[in-house]
Parts: sequence; structure tokens; C-alpha cells
Amino acid sequence: MATQTSSLIGASLDASSSNATALFALGSVAEGTNGTRWEYVQATATFVTGEFVLLNSFGTAKTLLTALLTFSTPEGIDMAVCQGLINQGEHGWVAKQGRGLYVLCTGTLAVGALIGFGANSGRLIGQAGAAVGNTMLGVYLVSAAPDPSGQVVTLATITWPRVIGAQ
Repeated sequence: MATQTSSLIGASLDASSSNATALFALGSVAEGTNGTRWEYVQATATFVTGEFVLLNSFGTAKTLLTALLTFSTPEGIDMAVCQGLINQGEHGWVAKQGRGLYVLCTGTLAVGALIGFGANSGRLIGQAGAAVGNTMLGVYLVSAAPDPSGQVVTLATITWPRVIGAQ
């Protein structure tokens, strides 16, 4: 887990640091070890370790619905990945970039595999199974996800997570 290196007194990037009371302004950004960058959000649903979420400009983390991964989304989208459990209505830090971050995968994925999003899940799948417009860029798996029948958390380097949309 990353250690906070920016000057936010009391900011804990620990996976168990979600809280029912907001301790920072929503949208606050923190820098951490391993090149990590984090944003403080409020969860609109319960999110688990490795789950990708959509962030809006108000500092709210939303369920990653693949229908929102379009050029015409009115509020714009940004993505991050939870590094621990954040319950609905709670506040916590989500990772926007860095090395050695947890990502949730479904199916067997090799190191460096082409990946995309499964339908409305925030979970990565092989690119061949992803819907048109859901191919993921800016995420590189550094550890294999070897379970073809279930979901597994593996490690990734995240630079600038984004999808290639249909044009």
C-alpha cells in the first residue's frame, strides 16, 4: 500500500481508511509512494478492492456503467481504482495512477494482456470480450490473473486510465 508523500496532514491512503465523515474536501488530491496519485471521494455504492469507478467533478465515485463510457457523457468522466473496501455513502481515497496497484479482473489475463471492461462491472476482462468502445488503455497488468472461472485481484501499473470509444 502506498504511503502519502504530499502535505495533507492526516491523510491515510491505507485500504481501511474509509470513513462515514468527510475528513477532506471531496476531490482533494494526494501524492504517494510508487508514483501514486489519489483522489478523495464519496462512494455512491459499495466498492471493493480493485474495482474501477467513475469520478465526476463533484468528487463522487460512481459505479462504472459501460454506457457512460462515451464521448457525450454530460458531466465528463475520470477513472480511478479502489484499493480497499469503501461502503456506500462513505468517503475514501481512490488511486488514479501509480505502480503496484490492485485491479479486479474476470477470467484469465496474462501480463501485458490487451484488456477492456466487462459490462457494468468495473472489472477488467480480455479485450476480445469487451464491448465496442470499452478497450482500456493506460493500464498494464504486471501480474497474471490466472482464474478463468472467477474474479481475481492482480497488480497493475496505471498511467492514465481511459477507454477507446466508438467514433
